[in-house]
Amino acid sequence: MLLADEKEKAAVIERLRPDFIIEQAEFLEGGLSNRCMKLTAEDGCQFVWRPEAASAKAFGLSRDNEFEALNLASKVGLTVPPVKRYLEGLLNPWIEGETMTEASLDIAATLQAKVHELPPLSNTFDPFDKGLVYFSNLSASPLNDSLIAVHEHFQKHRFTSGLPLATCHYDLGYYNFICQENGEIKVIDWEYAAFGDPAMDLVMTSLANGLDLETLVNRYCQIRRIDSVVDWQHACRQWLPVANYLGALWYALGFELYGGEIYRERSAFFLTKAEGHMAV
Repeated sequence: MLLADEKEKAAVIERLRPDFIIEQAEFLEGGLSNRCMKLTAEDGCQFVWRPEAASAKAFGLSRDNEFEALNLASKVGLTVPPVKRYLEGLLNPWIEGETMTEASLDIAATLQAKVHELPPLSNTFDPFDKGLVYFSNLSASPLNDSLIAVHEHFQKHRFTSGLPLATCHYDLGYYNFICQENGEIKVIDWEYAAFGDPAMDLVMTSLANGLDLETLVNRYCQIRRIDSVVDWQHACRQWLPVANYLGALWYALGFELYGGEIYRERSAFFLTKAEGHMAV
């Protein structure tokens, strides 16, 4: 495995010549759906390499879409623009700062509001279509009867909330927030970003940050001066079971691709949640 890792690093270093002369490459920890590297060039500049990995394709991700989202979000200071799109992956600047270990209600709601005020992205996100992608990439082994039943139930009961669609991040967790020395927060990992239902984005943000959903929605609506708070609360309650359904599939696919008991446990956790919604 070590030899394979070194070969992968060498291939990236060679690919970036002559644009960038990379002297050091190291794999970053975390990141289920990619094998990202931190790169250091001879002039001291640092970058993040986000490859066109087979696992990213299994999750239905596109570096082209991520490239577009980064360019869009960087214009309002939410992140920094990408460096260059290569056939083999995406090269981004390394953002100096500390990865946050938690996010307050105000930070999460404020960033969420800024994301939803961005111009529309060209790619779209439908939670039920995404569920089909995850499910289709699972082999027969992880497909127990419970997971199949949950999948069939949610696919049979598709709906839309009726809220206006917006540009969404769909992974707006504290682990994707970089706090810089000046206190400014940059948002990273835009690979799931798409034009979709903002209520679903709020649900996923509440889950990612351990925030009470109703409280988050209230603060978000206050920031955006939205009067129809009841409609937003209703839409978020509708999407919560779907988020649990997607979580069960996402972690099941992660377990199949990477192994690791934590993925199996998280899949089972979200599966139980989704089954509970079916029983109501």
